[in-house]
Amino acid sequence: MKSVARVIRENRNFLISAHINPEGDSIGSQLALSFMLGVMDKRAYMIDQDRVPDNLIFLPGAKNILTEPPADFEPDAALIVDCPVIERTGDVSGYLKKAGLIVNIDHHVSNEYYGDVNWVEEGFSSVGEMMFHLAGELGVRMERVLAENIYAAIVTDTGMFSYNNTSSDTHRVTAELVEAGVDPNFMHAEIFEKKDLAEIKLLGEVLNSLEISEEGKVAHIKLTRGMYSRVGADKVATDEFINYPRSVKGVEIAVFFKESTGEKDKVYVSFRSNGKVDVNRLASLFGGGGHQKASGCMLACGMEEAVGKVLSEAEKVLQQ
Repeated sequence: MKSVARVIRENRNFLISAHINPEGDSIGSQLALSFMLGVMDKRAYMIDQDRVPDNLIFLPGAKNILTEPPADFEPDAALIVDCPVIERTGDVSGYLKKAGLIVNIDHHVSNEYYGDVNWVEEGFSSVGEMMFHLAGELGVRMERVLAENIYAAIVTDTGMFSYNNTSSDTHRVTAELVEAGVDPNFMHAEIFEKKDLAEIKLLGEVLNSLEISEEGKVAHIKLTRGMYSRVGADKVATDEFINYPRSVKGVEIAVFFKESTGEKDKVYVSFRSNGKVDVNRLASLFGGGGHQKASGCMLACGMEEAVGKVLSEAEKVLQQ
């Protein structure tokens, strides 16, 4: 953390990014980092391959996240959050070549330590929780705007404090965020409850694809471009969809296959484990990573090929 703080203090221009298909922790952490840099009179651009999910666009500063930086922008350092493998920054990886330094800030067990500076803390619930401590190290006061973004990162990556990455320290940090002005009821409603009709219809389409293995231990669902088209949706938050196959009694591995809406042969895959199965190991077989109980990867192929490859390996991992 002190090395990251030193890079921030000694440089002026920053590029901030995270993994493809960003969710609450990656979005909230980027926004928190951007806020801190602004307070310190630094210049920063937040650049992601994919746009902010609809349920997070309400966060302070979220509309400032871009998909490409100004043509003449040359960052002194790139700050990459919540991304265990640098390739998972997607299209942003090309812009990173202009950066003088790569700073890797993450909490995934699968992190590859790809940065010139690496702050990787597997014991933290989220990168958002790490941002809370970085603010203290940098001497940035915990204002409501900063606190809301950190809270969003924590509450999403802990599954509303239900996952086993939630610690007593996580709750102590959250208490300070509430004291700084965060309204938990408002945040919960915005992130988890306000869904438009297209999202509900899309969930119905996805749940209709649910399949269970013969032994009942692997469940998977699919989201195709055709489903998006049928419900008239462009891109909606789908992070919670995988909770449905995961909740089926007896299931040990849940898998969510999602076709890219922009590229024909690209499928994003999310994994969840209900027990002792290490799905990070499963994701790593396909160049991805994450945590033991929650991981992801991307396959450069069609949907049916992706399903076949992944489910075959999932059965092998179960047997082992």
